[in-house]
Amino acid sequence: MITLKILRTELQLDFSFFAVAAMFFLMDESGFGIWALAACAVHELSHLAVMAVFGINADAITFYGAGIRISCGSIENVPSARQALVYAVGAAANFVLAAVLFLCGMPAGGIVNLFTGAFNLLPLGELDGARLLKLAVIRRCRAEKIDRVMRAAGISSALICAAAAVFLGSEVPFTLVTTAAYFIILRSGRV
Repeated sequence: MITLKILRTELQLDFSFFAVAAMFFLMDESGFGIWALAACAVHELSHLAVMAVFGINADAITFYGAGIRISCGSIENVPSARQALVYAVGAAANFVLAAVLFLCGMPAGGIVNLFTGAFNLLPLGELDGARLLKLAVIRRCRAEKIDRVMRAAGISSALICAAAAVFLGSEVPFTLVTTAAYFIILRSGRV
């Protein structure tokens, strides 16, 4: 892993990120890869922009095989409404950009941004949807039920993604199928 320090934030570049990106771009004949990279950049930069507005510093930004992860231990000390805004802004930015791209006659970019925003709202793993759901569950449930609710939401969402992949067959990208399988295995291990 390559680690760089930019101000107070570590930028971590894992080998798996470069391996997945290279494989993805070698197999991509449609230009989808550039749209996907742009959608991810917009998503994560939106999180960072709102964090900067609230004075929240990222501890680390990690580029790894499964994507980009922003780590911030101090976000737990921020009021829940601000946390929710930080978590929701990435998907919101993708949805706004999708609408702009559709209106400008670039449906491929619109679809990629729409999918990126929707996917990140799934209540799985470290995705924004899981963090938003956890904020809501903490407000509504007793402490001993939080993990159970989160586990059930994660498993159901992963199973729905897997079922959609099977139902839609070859129309579903291979990466969606593998990601759903990853989250099912990850969540099943914690039951």
